[in-house]
Amino acid sequence: MVVQGFRTHHLSIPLPRRYVSGIHDYEATENVLLELDVGDATGIGYAFAFIPRQADAIRTMVVDLAETLVGRSVDDVRAVWQELWQRINFVGQSGVSVMALATIDMALWDLLAQRAGMPLYRVLGAVRDSLPVYASGGWFTYSREELVEEAQLLAERGFSDYKIKIGHPDTQVDLDRVEHLVGALGDDIRVMVDANQSLTVEQAISTGRALGALGVAWYEEPVAVQNLEGSARVAAELDVPLAAGETVFTRHGFRQMIELRAADVLMPNVARCGGPSQFMQVATLADSHRLPISSHTYTEVSAHLMAACPNAGMVEYIPGWWDELFEQPPEIRDGQIHLPDRPGFGFTFSERALQEYSVDGMAVGAG
Repeated sequence: MVVQGFRTHHLSIPLPRRYVSGIHDYEATENVLLELDVGDATGIGYAFAFIPRQADAIRTMVVDLAETLVGRSVDDVRAVWQELWQRINFVGQSGVSVMALATIDMALWDLLAQRAGMPLYRVLGAVRDSLPVYASGGWFTYSREELVEEAQLLAERGFSDYKIKIGHPDTQVDLDRVEHLVGALGDDIRVMVDANQSLTVEQAISTGRALGALGVAWYEEPVAVQNLEGSARVAAELDVPLAAGETVFTRHGFRQMIELRAADVLMPNVARCGGPSQFMQVATLADSHRLPISSHTYTEVSAHLMAACPNAGMVEYIPGWWDELFEQPPEIRDGQIHLPDRPGFGFTFSERALQEYSVDGMAVGAG
């Protein structure tokens, strides 16, 4: 596969409703898209942020890395990853640099699988062709009644798990919302909670105990990602599973989490962890320590990777956030996401979205 050129786009896609959590307050996702051409095929990759200038920074870095590939073979995907990893050494092998590298890595794996005429999960050695999926929602902007309404609608669509946000300054507000939701739903759908790193260790432990008593099935990111020792303390004190890792970069960050037992479930985000190449290494590392993984966002790409992991748990899906980005929506039914049989990722960017949500047009690179 010789790269003949590439295109990048910045799409600002409005959210169905304002996204507010313990640390967020945004109204759109800022998406950086890459189309990498090898003549007879095009591979895609993408990354997102919530702040336009941060998306601009990712896009600039994507262009810098993609330019080095024009006119040369990219058959050896892992070798290319290693080369680009060295290229970002001086500016830092984390953050924006890694997200840009991940975007290119996605496109290369998409191309490799297309060339093989197989969906990516089969190229990676599929364990299964469907996975359990949970729906994320329940932002702070929801009333208690709206929480119940959304959960019931999701249950009718076949979802068995629903994740909501906690992290109000007044912990009792969180507990009252959760108690109301759990009581209204009964056995219809399990409730999961995500604190987005908004609590102290002491708050996380006391809140976690109360949530466990209410029957919550999952407790995500209660403390700051940098506080691995604190997260380990919380995990050790509680019966409810602690999930974390969405803001951890590369396998090196996950190694520290695993060594300290900082979480019961690891949550690699394919863009932050460094693309499919790193995601699979994180999954193997976790499996070696008998830890499950659950992917964070990037549903269309992550589902392929999870389907090739023996320790895969649930795939995250956020209804309405990226449904317009692709021509082919993910197939979700009966609480499962079903992988497509189409080669590569099996998804292409929507032409309508490229036209309607473009911020400043397309940038083109060629040899």
